[in-house]
Amino acid sequence: MKVEHLFVHTLIDMDQKLRTNPSEYDLLKVSALLRPILLDKPPLLDTASAATSLAPKFRVVKPGPTPIPAELKKQMDEAWAKLHESRPEIKRVDTAIALRFDLMTGQLSDTGNPGDQVVELSRQDFLKANVGFMLNDFAYSVESMLRVAANSLGGVHNDGKPNRNKHAEELRQYMENGGAKWCGRTMPAAMIFEIARCTLRACKPIADEMARLGLCSAESNDWVWSIDDDGNGIARVESA
Repeated sequence: MKVEHLFVHTLIDMDQKLRTNPSEYDLLKVSALLRPILLDKPPLLDTASAATSLAPKFRVVKPGPTPIPAELKKQMDEAWAKLHESRPEIKRVDTAIALRFDLMTGQLSDTGNPGDQVVELSRQDFLKANVGFMLNDFAYSVESMLRVAANSLGGVHNDGKPNRNKHAEELRQYMENGGAKWCGRTMPAAMIFEIARCTLRACKPIADEMARLGLCSAESNDWVWSIDDDGNGIARVESA
């Protein structure tokens, strides 16, 4: 199968898994589909982008700093200072866990921080973007969340071995001990849903241009998108 066809069919497969209340299993398998699009060398997205001369634009929210009232900060400083008098080996943690599911939507939320900004990113910068989950003051990126889901939780591999990345291993252990839930799904699976939706929106113009240029034959690749021009809703690819 040509790379261009593989790119489109991977999008179709990913979209079909997102359409109807996907299970945790479905979403872990979506992480396996995101790997060739975003991470493999070379990523399918880079090949498709070069073929169409279009650069992908991942529209996300760049979070501003979380405002901490002065009195609360003072109380936190005093509490940690007191603890460190007797337990200096304990590392200070200001945010034990924080979860946001609006960063991948590319739209500002009424519940966001005052300094939030909407930005458009390249594939490389998208992988580095804050996915919306913080554990012990570490903000997880799109890439780290994707690698944990695909390489440690069953998207591709689930061998029970520690993840080579320190923070990814902390997340794996956190999830094995219960972790956070969102709409009945484990947090990494729920995050994969948002990452995949954002990826489909970024891939839409490139897939459309491939069709215009005739890089994918109508017999095997004829599709339409239900996503609107403003990027609202889920990008859906439908086989004719």
